[in-house]
Amino acid sequence: MKMNLSKKMSIAAIALLSPWLMNAQNKPASLELNLDEAIEIALSENPTIQIAGQEIARVDYSKKAAWYGLLPTLDGTGQYGKYLTPATMSLAGMRIDLPTDFTASLGLQLGLPLIAPSLWKSIQLTELEMQMAVEKARASKITLRNDVTKAYYQILLAQDSYKVLQEGYELAKSNYDEAKKRFELGVAAEYDYISAEVQMTNLQPNLLQVENGIAQAKMYLKVLMGVDVSVSLTVKGNLSEFENDVVGLNGKQGIELANNTDLQQLNIQQLQLEKSLQLQRTQLMPTLAAFGQYTYAGQGNKESVSFMNPTAPPTPANTSWFGQGLIVGLQLNVPIFHLGNNTKLKQTKIQINQLQMQRDYAENQLSVQARTALDNMDKAVKQVNTAKKATTLAQKAYDISAKRYETGMGIMIELQNAALAVTQSRLSYQQAISDYLTAKADYEKIIGQ
Repeated sequence: MKMNLSKKMSIAAIALLSPWLMNAQNKPASLELNLDEAIEIALSENPTIQIAGQEIARVDYSKKAAWYGLLPTLDGTGQYGKYLTPATMSLAGMRIDLPTDFTASLGLQLGLPLIAPSLWKSIQLTELEMQMAVEKARASKITLRNDVTKAYYQILLAQDSYKVLQEGYELAKSNYDEAKKRFELGVAAEYDYISAEVQMTNLQPNLLQVENGIAQAKMYLKVLMGVDVSVSLTVKGNLSEFENDVVGLNGKQGIELANNTDLQQLNIQQLQLEKSLQLQRTQLMPTLAAFGQYTYAGQGNKESVSFMNPTAPPTPANTSWFGQGLIVGLQLNVPIFHLGNNTKLKQTKIQINQLQMQRDYAENQLSVQARTALDNMDKAVKQVNTAKKATTLAQKAYDISAKRYETGMGIMIELQNAALAVTQSRLSYQQAISDYLTAKADYEKIIGQ
Protein backbone atom coordinates (compact mmCIF):
# COMPACT_ATOMS: atom_id res chain seq x y z
CA MET A 1 0.00 0.00 0.00
CA LYS A 2 2.84 2.37 0.84
CA MET A 3 4.62 1.50 -2.38
CA ASN A 4 1.52 2.34 -4.43
CA LEU A 5 1.16 5.66 -2.62
CA SER A 6 4.82 6.50 -3.28
CA LYS A 7 4.44 5.69 -6.97
CA LYS A 8 1.34 7.87 -7.23
CA MET A 9 3.14 10.79 -5.59
CA SER A 10 6.09 10.38 -7.96
CA ILE A 11 3.81 10.34 -10.99
CA ALA A 12 1.99 13.45 -9.74
CA ALA A 13 5.28 15.27 -9.16
CA ILE A 14 6.50 14.42 -12.66
CA ALA A 15 3.21 15.63 -14.14
CA LEU A 16 3.50 18.95 -12.30
CA LEU A 17 7.15 19.46 -13.21
CA SER A 18 6.95 18.28 -16.82
CA PRO A 19 6.09 21.73 -18.30
CA TRP A 20 9.04 23.27 -16.46
CA LEU A 21 11.33 20.46 -17.55
CA MET A 22 10.23 20.86 -21.17
CA ASN A 23 10.91 24.60 -21.07
CA ALA A 24 14.31 23.95 -19.55
CA GLN A 25 15.10 21.44 -22.28
CA ASN A 26 13.99 23.89 -25.00
CA LYS A 27 16.42 26.53 -23.77
CA PRO A 28 19.78 26.05 -25.50
CA ALA A 29 22.82 25.63 -23.31
CA SER A 30 25.01 27.34 -25.90
CA LEU A 31 24.63 29.57 -28.96
CA GLU A 32 26.89 30.02 -31.94
CA LEU A 33 25.77 32.81 -34.23
CA ASN A 34 26.68 35.51 -36.71
CA LEU A 35 25.37 39.06 -36.98
CA ASP A 36 22.17 38.25 -38.90
CA GLU A 37 21.27 35.48 -36.48
CA ALA A 38 21.89 37.73 -33.48
CA ILE A 39 19.60 40.41 -34.94
CA GLU A 40 16.91 37.85 -35.73
CA ILE A 41 16.91 36.48 -32.18
CA ALA A 42 16.86 39.98 -30.69
CA LEU A 43 13.90 41.07 -32.83
CA SER A 44 11.88 38.08 -31.64
CA GLU A 45 12.97 37.76 -28.01
CA ASN A 46 13.84 41.24 -26.77
CA PRO A 47 11.20 42.52 -24.29
CA THR A 48 11.24 46.00 -25.85
CA ILE A 49 9.97 44.61 -29.15
CA GLN A 50 7.34 42.53 -27.40
CA ILE A 51 6.12 45.55 -25.44
CA ALA A 52 5.90 47.56 -28.66
CA GLY A 53 3.78 44.81 -30.21
CA GLN A 54 1.43 44.83 -27.23
CA GLU A 55 1.14 48.61 -27.51
CA ILE A 56 -0.03 48.24 -31.12
CA ALA A 57 -2.65 45.73 -29.96
CA ARG A 58 -3.79 48.12 -27.21
CA VAL A 59 -4.15 51.04 -29.64
CA ASP A 60 -6.06 48.79 -32.03
CA TYR A 61 -8.67 48.18 -29.33
CA SER A 62 -8.82 51.93 -28.70
CA LYS A 63 -9.38 52.46 -32.40
CA LYS A 64 -12.23 49.93 -32.43
CA ALA A 65 -13.77 51.57 -29.37
CA ALA A 66 -13.84 54.92 -31.20
CA TRP A 67 -15.61 53.35 -34.18
CA TYR A 68 -18.13 51.69 -31.87
CA GLY A 69 -19.23 55.21 -30.90
CA LEU A 70 -21.06 55.41 -34.25
CA LEU A 71 -23.20 52.37 -33.41
CA PRO A 72 -26.53 52.48 -31.54
CA THR A 73 -26.45 52.25 -27.76
CA LEU A 74 -29.07 50.55 -25.58
CA ASP A 75 -29.36 51.15 -21.85
CA GLY A 76 -31.70 49.59 -19.32
CA THR A 77 -32.83 51.20 -16.06
CA GLY A 78 -34.75 49.97 -13.06
CA GLN A 79 -35.82 51.69 -9.84
CA TYR A 80 -37.69 50.68 -6.73
CA GLY A 81 -38.57 53.00 -3.84
CA LYS A 82 -40.13 52.20 -0.44
CA TYR A 83 -42.12 54.80 1.48
CA LEU A 84 -40.88 55.05 5.06
CA THR A 85 -43.82 57.30 6.01
CA PRO A 86 -47.33 57.13 4.53
CA ALA A 87 -47.79 59.02 1.29
CA THR A 88 -50.34 61.87 1.55
CA MET A 89 -52.06 64.34 -0.73
CA SER A 90 -54.15 67.47 -0.18
CA LEU A 91 -57.60 67.69 -1.75
CA ALA A 92 -60.04 70.54 -1.10
CA GLY A 93 -58.21 71.48 2.07
CA MET A 94 -58.23 67.95 3.31
CA ARG A 95 -55.16 65.79 3.86
CA ILE A 96 -55.68 62.27 2.64
CA ASP A 97 -53.43 59.30 3.32
CA LEU A 98 -52.68 57.27 0.22
CA PRO A 99 -52.46 53.47 0.34
CA THR A 100 -49.15 53.57 -1.48
CA ASP A 101 -46.20 51.65 -0.09
CA PHE A 102 -43.73 51.75 -3.00
CA THR A 103 -42.92 53.12 -6.44
CA ALA A 104 -41.19 51.17 -9.21
CA SER A 105 -40.14 51.74 -12.79
CA LEU A 106 -38.42 49.93 -15.64
CA GLY A 107 -37.08 51.49 -18.82
CA LEU A 108 -35.08 51.00 -22.02
CA GLN A 109 -33.33 53.83 -23.83
CA LEU A 110 -31.92 53.65 -27.37
CA GLY A 111 -29.51 56.26 -28.79
CA LEU A 112 -27.93 56.73 -32.21
CA PRO A 113 -25.62 59.64 -33.16
CA LEU A 114 -26.51 61.11 -36.55
CA ILE A 115 -24.37 64.24 -36.75
CA ALA A 116 -21.41 64.13 -34.34
CA PRO A 117 -18.35 66.08 -35.63
CA SER A 118 -16.38 65.56 -32.44
CA LEU A 119 -16.83 61.80 -32.70
CA TRP A 120 -15.58 61.81 -36.28
CA LYS A 121 -12.47 63.74 -35.31
CA SER A 122 -11.88 61.39 -32.38
CA ILE A 123 -11.85 58.47 -34.83
CA GLN A 124 -9.26 60.29 -36.94
CA LEU A 125 -7.17 60.81 -33.81
CA THR A 126 -7.20 57.09 -33.09
CA GLU A 127 -5.95 56.49 -36.64
CA LEU A 128 -3.00 58.77 -35.90
CA GLU A 129 -2.49 57.04 -32.55
CA MET A 130 -2.16 53.74 -34.41
CA GLN A 131 0.38 55.31 -36.79
CA MET A 132 2.36 56.54 -33.78
CA ALA A 133 2.32 53.08 -32.16
CA VAL A 134 3.54 51.47 -35.39
CA GLU A 135 6.26 54.10 -35.80
CA LYS A 136 7.42 53.63 -32.22
CA ALA A 137 7.59 49.89 -32.82
CA ARG A 138 9.71 50.57 -35.91
CA ALA A 139 11.92 52.89 -33.86
CA SER A 140 12.39 50.14 -31.27
CA LYS A 141 13.47 47.72 -33.98
CA ILE A 142 15.89 50.23 -35.54
CA THR A 143 17.42 51.06 -32.17
CA LEU A 144 17.69 47.40 -31.19
CA ARG A 145 19.24 46.50 -34.54
CA ASN A 146 21.80 49.28 -34.07
CA ASP A 147 22.60 48.20 -30.50
CA VAL A 148 22.96 44.53 -31.46
CA THR A 149 25.11 45.38 -34.47
CA LYS A 150 27.51 47.55 -32.47
CA ALA A 151 27.62 45.01 -29.63
CA TYR A 152 28.46 42.29 -32.15
CA TYR A 153 31.26 44.39 -33.66
CA GLN A 154 32.54 45.16 -30.18
CA ILE A 155 32.85 41.44 -29.45
CA LEU A 156 34.68 40.87 -32.74
CA LEU A 157 37.04 43.74 -31.94
CA ALA A 158 37.73 42.34 -28.47
CA GLN A 159 38.27 38.82 -29.82
CA ASP A 160 40.55 39.99 -32.63
CA SER A 161 42.46 42.24 -30.24
CA TYR A 162 42.92 39.29 -27.93
CA LYS A 163 44.38 37.26 -30.80
CA VAL A 164 46.71 40.10 -31.75
CA LEU A 165 47.87 40.46 -28.17
CA GLN A 166 48.41 36.72 -27.96
CA GLU A 167 50.54 36.90 -31.11
CA GLY A 168 52.38 39.85 -29.58
CA TYR A 169 52.92 37.81 -26.44
CA GLU A 170 54.32 34.96 -28.53
CA LEU A 171 56.72 37.41 -30.22
CA ALA A 172 57.79 38.75 -26.83
CA LYS A 173 58.24 35.22 -25.55
CA SER A 174 60.30 34.34 -28.61
CA ASN A 175 62.49 37.39 -27.99
CA TYR A 176 62.79 36.40 -24.35
CA ASP A 177 63.83 32.83 -25.21
CA GLU A 178 66.40 34.11 -27.70
CA ALA A 179 67.79 36.65 -25.22
CA LYS A 180 67.92 34.02 -22.46
CA LYS A 181 69.76 31.58 -24.72
CA ARG A 182 72.26 34.20 -25.82
CA PHE A 183 72.75 35.37 -22.21
CA GLU A 184 73.45 31.85 -21.04
CA LEU A 185 75.97 31.47 -23.86
CA GLY A 186 77.60 34.71 -22.74
CA VAL A 187 77.09 36.50 -26.03
CA ALA A 188 74.37 38.89 -24.79
CA ALA A 189 74.12 41.32 -21.93
CA GLU A 190 71.96 40.63 -18.91
CA TYR A 191 70.01 43.79 -19.72
CA ASP A 192 68.69 42.19 -22.92
CA TYR A 193 67.50 39.16 -21.00
CA ILE A 194 65.78 41.23 -18.28
CA SER A 195 64.17 43.77 -20.63
CA ALA A 196 62.78 40.94 -22.81
CA GLU A 197 61.24 39.35 -19.74
CA VAL A 198 59.74 42.68 -18.65
CA GLN A 199 58.16 43.22 -22.08
CA MET A 200 56.67 39.72 -22.04
CA THR A 201 55.32 40.16 -18.50
CA ASN A 202 53.76 43.55 -19.28
CA LEU A 203 51.53 41.97 -21.93
CA GLN A 204 49.84 39.56 -19.53
CA PRO A 205 47.62 42.17 -17.76
CA ASN A 206 46.47 43.41 -21.17
CA LEU A 207 45.44 39.89 -22.12
CA LEU A 208 43.45 39.50 -18.91
CA GLN A 209 41.77 42.88 -19.41
CA VAL A 210 40.72 42.08 -22.98
CA GLU A 211 39.51 38.65 -21.91
CA ASN A 212 37.31 40.27 -19.29
CA GLY A 213 36.09 42.76 -21.92
CA ILE A 214 35.03 39.87 -24.18
CA ALA A 215 32.96 38.33 -21.36
CA GLN A 216 31.26 41.66 -20.59
CA ALA A 217 30.54 42.36 -24.27
CA LYS A 218 28.99 38.92 -24.71
CA MET A 219 26.84 39.41 -21.62
CA TYR A 220 25.56 42.74 -22.99
CA LEU A 221 24.73 41.10 -26.33
CA LYS A 222 22.82 38.32 -24.57
CA VAL A 223 20.77 40.91 -22.70
CA LEU A 224 19.94 42.67 -25.98
CA MET A 225 18.90 39.38 -27.55
CA GLY A 226 16.71 38.45 -24.58
CA VAL A 227 18.81 35.35 -23.94
CA ASP A 228 19.59 34.02 -20.48
CA VAL A 229 23.00 35.25 -19.35
CA SER A 230 23.97 31.72 -18.32
CA VAL A 231 23.89 30.56 -21.96
CA SER A 232 27.33 30.05 -23.48
CA LEU A 233 27.70 32.39 -26.46
CA THR A 234 30.11 31.95 -29.36
CA VAL A 235 30.32 34.79 -31.87
CA LYS A 236 31.44 33.67 -35.31
CA GLY A 237 33.62 35.66 -37.68
CA ASN A 238 36.28 38.35 -37.39
CA LEU A 239 36.67 41.95 -38.46
CA SER A 240 38.94 41.08 -41.38
CA GLU A 241 35.96 39.48 -43.10
CA PHE A 242 34.35 42.94 -43.31
CA GLU A 243 37.33 44.58 -44.98
CA ASN A 244 35.59 44.50 -48.37
CA ASP A 245 32.70 46.49 -46.85
CA VAL A 246 35.06 49.34 -45.99
CA VAL A 247 34.46 51.53 -49.01
CA GLY A 248 35.26 55.20 -49.42
CA LEU A 249 32.34 57.54 -50.08
CA ASN A 250 34.32 60.25 -51.91
CA GLY A 251 31.91 62.86 -50.60
CA LYS A 252 29.10 61.65 -52.89
CA GLN A 253 26.90 60.18 -50.20
CA GLY A 254 23.75 62.27 -49.76
CA ILE A 255 21.84 62.63 -46.50
CA GLU A 256 18.19 61.66 -46.69
CA LEU A 257 16.27 61.97 -43.42
CA ALA A 258 12.77 61.27 -44.72
CA ASN A 259 12.71 57.85 -43.02
CA ASN A 260 14.25 58.98 -39.74
CA THR A 261 11.98 57.63 -37.03
CA ASP A 262 12.39 60.65 -34.72
CA LEU A 263 11.25 63.03 -37.46
CA GLN A 264 8.44 60.67 -38.41
CA GLN A 265 7.17 60.68 -34.82
CA LEU A 266 7.34 64.47 -34.71
CA ASN A 267 5.36 64.61 -37.96
CA ILE A 268 2.68 62.37 -36.49
CA GLN A 269 2.61 64.45 -33.29
CA GLN A 270 2.03 67.56 -35.37
CA LEU A 271 -0.86 65.87 -37.19
CA GLN A 272 -2.27 64.84 -33.82
CA LEU A 273 -2.15 68.43 -32.58
CA GLU A 274 -3.82 69.66 -35.76
CA LYS A 275 -6.59 67.07 -35.35
CA SER A 276 -6.90 68.06 -31.68
CA LEU A 277 -7.35 71.65 -32.83
CA GLN A 278 -10.09 70.56 -35.20
CA LEU A 279 -11.65 68.46 -32.44
CA GLN A 280 -11.77 71.48 -30.14
CA ARG A 281 -13.47 73.47 -32.86
CA THR A 282 -16.14 70.81 -33.22
CA GLN A 283 -17.11 71.47 -29.59
CA LEU A 284 -18.81 74.61 -30.94
CA MET A 285 -20.74 72.73 -33.63
CA PRO A 286 -24.30 71.37 -33.26
CA THR A 287 -24.86 67.65 -32.75
CA LEU A 288 -27.90 65.61 -33.72
CA ALA A 289 -28.88 62.23 -32.31
CA ALA A 290 -31.88 59.94 -32.59
CA PHE A 291 -33.34 58.38 -29.47
CA GLY A 292 -36.06 56.01 -28.36
CA GLN A 293 -37.32 55.39 -24.85
CA TYR A 294 -39.70 52.86 -23.35
CA THR A 295 -40.92 53.31 -19.74
CA TYR A 296 -42.99 51.11 -17.48
CA ALA A 297 -43.62 52.81 -14.09
CA GLY A 298 -46.13 53.18 -11.30
CA GLN A 299 -46.84 52.75 -7.63
CA GLY A 300 -48.82 50.50 -5.31
CA ASN A 301 -49.06 48.89 -1.90
CA LYS A 302 -47.80 45.62 -0.55
CA GLU A 303 -51.02 43.85 -1.50
CA SER A 304 -50.94 45.14 -5.04
CA VAL A 305 -50.78 42.66 -7.87
CA SER A 306 -51.14 45.16 -10.68
CA PHE A 307 -47.37 45.46 -10.96
CA MET A 308 -47.36 42.00 -12.45
CA ASN A 309 -50.66 42.51 -14.30
CA PRO A 310 -51.12 46.12 -15.41
CA THR A 311 -54.49 45.37 -17.05
CA ALA A 312 -56.10 44.20 -13.80
CA PRO A 313 -58.62 46.84 -12.55
CA PRO A 314 -57.90 48.34 -9.12
CA THR A 315 -60.26 47.63 -6.19
CA PRO A 316 -61.06 49.83 -3.20
CA ALA A 317 -58.98 47.59 -0.97
CA ASN A 318 -56.12 47.31 -3.43
CA THR A 319 -55.35 50.59 -5.11
CA SER A 320 -52.38 50.63 -7.47
CA TRP A 321 -51.52 51.77 -10.95
CA PHE A 322 -48.77 51.12 -13.49
CA GLY A 323 -48.45 52.59 -16.94
CA GLN A 324 -46.19 52.21 -19.95
CA GLY A 325 -45.05 54.48 -22.77
CA LEU A 326 -42.84 54.48 -25.86
CA ILE A 327 -41.33 57.61 -27.33
CA VAL A 328 -38.94 58.21 -30.23
CA GLY A 329 -37.46 61.44 -31.51
CA LEU A 330 -34.45 63.58 -32.39
CA GLN A 331 -32.25 65.54 -30.01
CA LEU A 332 -30.39 68.62 -31.20
CA ASN A 333 -27.64 70.15 -29.10
CA VAL A 334 -26.41 73.63 -30.10
CA PRO A 335 -23.49 75.14 -28.12
CA ILE A 336 -24.12 78.82 -27.45
CA PHE A 337 -21.53 80.14 -25.05
CA HIS A 338 -18.27 78.31 -24.23
CA LEU A 339 -15.60 80.84 -23.40
CA GLY A 340 -13.06 78.28 -22.14
CA ASN A 341 -12.87 76.60 -25.53
CA ASN A 342 -11.23 79.68 -27.05
CA THR A 343 -8.29 79.51 -24.62
CA LYS A 344 -7.83 75.80 -25.41
CA LEU A 345 -7.63 76.63 -29.10
CA LYS A 346 -4.89 79.19 -28.45
CA GLN A 347 -2.94 76.73 -26.30
CA THR A 348 -3.05 74.09 -29.03
CA LYS A 349 -1.90 76.59 -31.66
CA ILE A 350 1.10 77.46 -29.49
CA GLN A 351 1.89 73.76 -29.09
CA ILE A 352 1.83 73.34 -32.87
CA ASN A 353 4.31 76.21 -33.27
CA GLN A 354 6.53 74.79 -30.55
CA LEU A 355 6.51 71.37 -32.18
CA GLN A 356 7.44 72.84 -35.56
CA MET A 357 10.42 74.62 -33.98
CA GLN A 358 11.40 71.40 -32.21
CA ARG A 359 11.24 69.48 -35.48
CA ASP A 360 13.43 72.01 -37.32
CA TYR A 361 15.98 71.86 -34.52
CA ALA A 362 15.90 68.04 -34.47
CA GLU A 363 16.37 67.90 -38.24
CA ASN A 364 19.44 70.14 -38.01
CA GLN A 365 20.89 67.99 -35.26
CA LEU A 366 20.28 64.80 -37.21
CA SER A 367 21.90 66.31 -40.30
CA VAL A 368 25.00 67.09 -38.26
CA GLN A 369 25.02 63.58 -36.76
CA ALA A 370 24.64 62.00 -40.21
CA ARG A 371 27.41 64.12 -41.64
CA THR A 372 29.63 63.26 -38.66
CA ALA A 373 28.96 59.54 -39.22
CA LEU A 374 29.88 59.88 -42.90
CA ASP A 375 33.06 61.77 -42.01
CA ASN A 376 33.95 59.05 -39.51
CA MET A 377 33.43 56.44 -42.22
CA ASP A 378 35.74 58.32 -44.59
CA LYS A 379 38.30 58.74 -41.84
CA ALA A 380 38.12 55.03 -40.98
CA VAL A 381 38.65 54.07 -44.63
CA LYS A 382 41.90 56.02 -44.66
CA GLN A 383 42.92 54.53 -41.32
CA VAL A 384 42.25 50.99 -42.57
CA ASN A 385 44.44 51.53 -45.63
CA THR A 386 47.17 53.16 -43.58
CA ALA A 387 47.07 50.52 -40.83
CA LYS A 388 47.12 47.70 -43.37
CA LYS A 389 50.22 49.14 -45.02
CA ALA A 390 51.81 49.81 -41.61
CA THR A 391 51.15 46.20 -40.58
CA THR A 392 53.01 44.89 -43.63
CA LEU A 393 55.94 47.25 -43.04
CA ALA A 394 56.07 46.51 -39.30
CA GLN A 395 56.18 42.76 -39.93
CA LYS A 396 58.96 43.26 -42.47
CA ALA A 397 60.87 45.47 -40.03
CA TYR A 398 60.50 42.86 -37.30
CA ASP A 399 61.81 40.08 -39.55
CA ILE A 400 64.85 42.23 -40.37
CA SER A 401 65.43 43.09 -36.70
CA ALA A 402 65.13 39.44 -35.66
CA LYS A 403 67.69 38.44 -38.28
CA ARG A 404 70.04 41.21 -37.25
CA TYR A 405 69.76 40.19 -33.59
CA GLU A 406 70.43 36.55 -34.40
CA THR A 407 73.59 37.49 -36.29
CA GLY A 408 74.76 39.81 -33.54
CA MET A 409 74.34 42.96 -35.61
CA GLY A 410 71.24 44.24 -33.80
CA ILE A 411 70.27 45.01 -30.23
CA MET A 412 67.35 43.85 -28.07
CA ILE A 413 65.73 47.30 -27.86
CA GLU A 414 65.52 47.43 -31.62
CA LEU A 415 63.88 43.98 -31.69
CA GLN A 416 61.45 44.89 -28.92
CA ASN A 417 60.41 48.10 -30.67
CA ALA A 418 59.83 46.17 -33.88
CA ALA A 419 57.67 43.60 -32.09
CA LEU A 420 55.69 46.36 -30.37
CA ALA A 421 55.17 48.08 -33.73
CA VAL A 422 53.76 44.87 -35.19
CA THR A 423 51.26 44.54 -32.33
CA GLN A 424 50.23 48.19 -32.45
CA SER A 425 49.76 48.22 -36.22
CA ARG A 426 47.56 45.11 -36.08
CA LEU A 427 45.47 46.57 -33.29
CA SER A 428 45.12 49.82 -35.24
CA TYR A 429 43.97 47.84 -38.29
CA GLN A 430 41.27 46.02 -36.31
CA GLN A 431 40.19 49.24 -34.58
CA ALA A 432 39.88 51.09 -37.91
CA ILE A 433 37.59 48.42 -39.36
CA SER A 434 35.50 48.49 -36.18
CA ASP A 435 35.26 52.30 -36.33
CA TYR A 436 34.02 52.14 -39.91
CA LEU A 437 31.38 49.50 -39.19
CA THR A 438 30.21 51.34 -36.07
CA ALA A 439 29.93 54.66 -37.93
CA LYS A 440 28.05 52.91 -40.74
CA ALA A 441 25.60 51.38 -38.25
CA ASP A 442 25.00 54.80 -36.68
CA TYR A 443 24.44 56.35 -40.10
CA GLU A 444 21.92 53.66 -41.06
CA LYS A 445 20.08 54.29 -37.79
CA ILE A 446 19.93 58.04 -38.45
CA ILE A 447 18.49 57.64 -41.94
CA GLY A 448 16.01 55.05 -40.66
CA GLN A 449 17.32 52.12 -42.65
